[in-house]
Amino acid sequence: MTSVVGALVGFIYRVFFLKGEEGFRLASPWVKLLFLASSLYLLTRQGFQPALANIATVLALSLMWPGFEWFTSGFLISLIPAFWFSATAYVSWLLGLPGVSFTGALNILVRTLSISLTILFSASTISPVRLSNILLRIGAPSYYPLLVWRTMPYGMRVLLDSVQIGVMKGEKPHKRLAPAVAIMLEYGRYVEEYNWFKFEGKPAAPLPSRGSVKHTLILAVASALEIALGALFL
Repeated sequence: MTSVVGALVGFIYRVFFLKGEEGFRLASPWVKLLFLASSLYLLTRQGFQPALANIATVLALSLMWPGFEWFTSGFLISLIPAFWFSATAYVSWLLGLPGVSFTGALNILVRTLSISLTILFSASTISPVRLSNILLRIGAPSYYPLLVWRTMPYGMRVLLDSVQIGVMKGEKPHKRLAPAVAIMLEYGRYVEEYNWFKFEGKPAAPLPSRGSVKHTLILAVASALEIALGALFL
């Protein structure tokens, strides 16, 4: 059980924190929203084919960036809710309870997998720097995205190391949570003390941010392709 928890933590770490401010994070925010909208539009079509097309598109983009590690980790994480929803619906049908047949369960599996991959990929393309600048412009505290971006990877690495120690000792997962949380809280206090003046003040200007025409064009082409496929599957 401990090794399973450690594997899940590792997958989540690779999905969200493996790469920095690069790749599709540098694409235009409007094109990112367009891709998300085109994916949802494609998923409104009936049948397996639209969902499979969306899965293929997202996985192809993930191989361009963040890479193969995201491809495998994102796919495995997305399989968990997809398999759970489809299996429970099918087992309920076998027991004579409200549920779906095998074909319906397969449809649930594919569509849930497609939705999960789209959400994970879209979330992984969010730029903490640009999000901070948006919050600054609307007058909201702008340091939270960067603070989370800096502290969460460290916290997940601490949790992963703690779980791996538990595997070597043969301990149960819940016994490794206390030391991991204690280290993360101590680290959080250090960050809070070090950045007290930054938290109490307000940035004078937005943070410098870069853009990528290449990744913006790739997302735009992928969005146009999904819209065209959605029209074909009417």
